[in-house]
Amino acid sequence: MDWRPRLLALSTGLLIGAGALAGGNALATPAGSLLKGLSLPLPKPAASLFAANAIGQTSRNTQLPGNPEELLARLKASLAQQGYRERKINTVVGAWGFNLVMDPPPGTTVDGTSEGKAAALVLQATAIGPNRINLNVRFEGL
Repeated sequence: MDWRPRLLALSTGLLIGAGALAGGNALATPAGSLLKGLSLPLPKPAASLFAANAIGQTSRNTQLPGNPEELLARLKASLAQQGYRERKINTVVGAWGFNLVMDPPPGTTVDGTSEGKAAALVLQATAIGPNRINLNVRFEGL
């Protein structure tokens, strides 16, 4: 019975486990996966879009009918049910659109967040016509 393959498997497993514990972000979730998993009250899923300054360089974007105040209320309620907490200081709404920033649920770590920063979910809507809104959703490091 050759003991070398067993020793190699054991040592490899220990190294991987130690790396996961020491790495901190080794168990972080990619921003794109978190965005895709959001349950948003939209008529159709928002498309994935490249976003250079966002964590993971990805965002979700869509255009939909409605007004900013109604959409904001629906989004806040839906995200609160999913464990996100509003940063009220950042919430601004008007006929032009809105800005909403939410902290992820406790224990959520977003892969790619710069050291010393916390990931926040940023939702921005812009009125692009009568009863027409463009919505962008992404993670930013704050």
